[in-house]
Amino acid sequence: MQTPDSRFAYPGWQGPFVHYGGIGNQHQSDIEYVVVDVETTGFDPTRGARVLEISAIRTNGMGTVLDSFTSLVNPGVTDTGAEHIHGISTTMLKDAPRFDEVFGHIALLMNDAVFVAHHAKFDESFISSEALLADIQLNQMPGLCTYWLAKQSLTSTPNHKLATLATHWNLNTGQAHCAYDDALVVVQMLPHLLELVDGIEHYAPLGQQTVQQSTANAHSR
Repeated sequence: MQTPDSRFAYPGWQGPFVHYGGIGNQHQSDIEYVVVDVETTGFDPTRGARVLEISAIRTNGMGTVLDSFTSLVNPGVTDTGAEHIHGISTTMLKDAPRFDEVFGHIALLMNDAVFVAHHAKFDESFISSEALLADIQLNQMPGLCTYWLAKQSLTSTPNHKLATLATHWNLNTGQAHCAYDDALVVVQMLPHLLELVDGIEHYAPLGQQTVQQSTANAHSR
């Protein structure tokens, strides 16, 4: 039996708050998804990397945006990391809200939804780390990694990077490494991926992720 690639959120993997599903024979048209993307100061939250921007888009899995929220996040750092990639400077973060001030908005979008991200382990690990620092308790929810799903179901592309898949399906990419635009690419891509499989099996029930909302200096989109 082949050992799953631990770099990706394969079926059955239980992260800090997401239990990941995979290809199955269950087709549920009434399930909603929350596609999440973060921009960060680095690659590893266990080494001090922090979230600079977070976006969440609620979708029905058919490419429709049902609701969304996006915001810069001020983690109180003096170095934002690879600014030439994500374009976020310390000046831009000066008046941005903290993670605990925006997470209430994100949590509302997560309620009764499946957590989705491209390289989902990455995004989940940063959300979990920021929640821990903010003393926010996260409840377990079902999840799906679109990178893993693409690797399993699509063999006609040279790789399964987000930009490659966007080109393959001629999707609107917006600005690369902008949290909202990257999340929107996944929203557009999700129905294409779901069409390639018979169904998705989830290993955790839908549930509530709501925390008390603060009066955040953040914006809806």
